Amino acid sequence: MGDTEGPDAGEGDGNGPYARGISMPVCNICPYPVYTDEARHVKMQGTVTLRVLVGTDGRAAQIRVVRGVGYGLEDRAVETVRGWKFTPAHDADHKPVATWVTIEAVFRLF
Repeated sequence: MGDTEGPDAGEGDGNGPYARGISMPVCNICPYPVYTDEARHVKMQGTVTLRVLVGTDGRAAQIRVVRGVGYGLEDRAVETVRGWKFTPAHDADHKPVATWVTIEAVFRLF
């Protein structure tokens, strides 16, 4: 999977989310991020893309902003995802493993 070649093709380490025999983590408690007043005032809409390392304990261990939209929405997305609770990924032996995932926080005004 991905756009590179090889047995574990794609972005990340060989033990990454698309390595053979590793399941994906599942978010169990994942509330939506809240708009900032500034973003709501200028009616900003968009998607913040995050790269998140989900640890073996089911918590977001590292969070990196891949793409943002400004007006403080990146910080809100990071704060929110930091509080999410996941069922961690498991390897072929059903042991929890840390795994990188991509999360998109979509901000839409209705």
